Amino acid sequence: MSATASPTRVALVGCGAVAWLYYSPALRALSAEGLLQVVALVDPDAESLHRFGSHFPQARCLPDVSGLSDCAVELAIVASPPRFHASQTIDLLGRGISILCEKPMAATVAEAESMIEAADSARRLLAVGLVRRFLPAARAIKGILARGALGDVESFHFKEGGRFRWPTRSANYFHPAAAIGGVLWDIGAHVLDLTVWWMGEPSEVRYADDAMGGVDANCRIELEFSEGFRGVVRLSRDTDLPSRCFIQGSRGWLLWSIEEPDELSLSLDGMASVVSGRLYEASDLPSMPGTGRRVMNFEQSFVAQIRNVVASVRDGDRAFVTGLDALPGVRLIEACRRRRTLMPMGWLDEREQVRARALSGDRSGR
Repeated sequence: MSATASPTRVALVGCGAVAWLYYSPALRALSAEGLLQVVALVDPDAESLHRFGSHFPQARCLPDVSGLSDCAVELAIVASPPRFHASQTIDLLGRGISILCEKPMAATVAEAESMIEAADSARRLLAVGLVRRFLPAARAIKGILARGALGDVESFHFKEGGRFRWPTRSANYFHPAAAIGGVLWDIGAHVLDLTVWWMGEPSEVRYADDAMGGVDANCRIELEFSEGFRGVVRLSRDTDLPSRCFIQGSRGWLLWSIEEPDELSLSLDGMASVVSGRLYEASDLPSMPGTGRRVMNFEQSFVAQIRNVVASVRDGDRAFVTGLDALPGVRLIEACRRRRTLMPMGWLDEREQVRARALSGDRSGR
């Protein structure tokens, strides 16, 4: 954006936990730069609106999106509960407003495709808040794999989970009628998006979870790829797992702990030791290669995501994660749900196993 351009007018739709913890500080930082102005806050909960209003006193507080037509909004950040993402996004695109939609993008592939079609018809941007693609470690892994530094990928293991601590104000996360899914849609939206971004879409999917009429708290995904390698993803909302990604290649391996967005461990064939530590930007002095500045942390990556979307809206720069970019991850989640079976539960007797399979909808007979 040029120095003389006016700030982009932004609406925040949904003032819950993700908006409070992540979007609010990022928007305040970019407002202080003069890059954007938050002109509207939307949430049916008056208490949430009041709390956000103290940080954005110039913003109009609205109970629903119908009032945004009077606010000259250029960009809406849709951070409402996931079941509203598709309907609100399509509505706002139809009003000529570009969108940054928080993950998960949609409940189904059909919804996601309708959102993309609405953006095309309106000639407006549809970006998706898959912020992990902005993390320096995730981007470094993308480059390492794309350049073949590990050789051919042979296998990978991706684990993430812990006891549920999200500061939600309601129990909707655990009600099938209110939530579009459990841990697969929540954590899996990030994990599976990175998987297909790094390695492409799998050719075969096997999936099991522990949902028995409710939402899944645990799941296991086995993926096979046409190149001949396999991967396993394990996600949990009630068990502390070592949240990390390990990728084995024919010429080495890498390990990323997800809590460390700016660190990696790497070992290549012939190395007697492991390289492990922080990532830095490369020095811009060609005569003296070395390390430059430290790369972004998580908070800075979140700011970078919004900055990228604003640049796309104002200057036509390409958004780093569009609806089309996010669609393969939605396809993979839907493929998991079509193939779902019940996770093994050795503590159940035979009669309980039959009942559990019936509740889960598992007809595999296992």
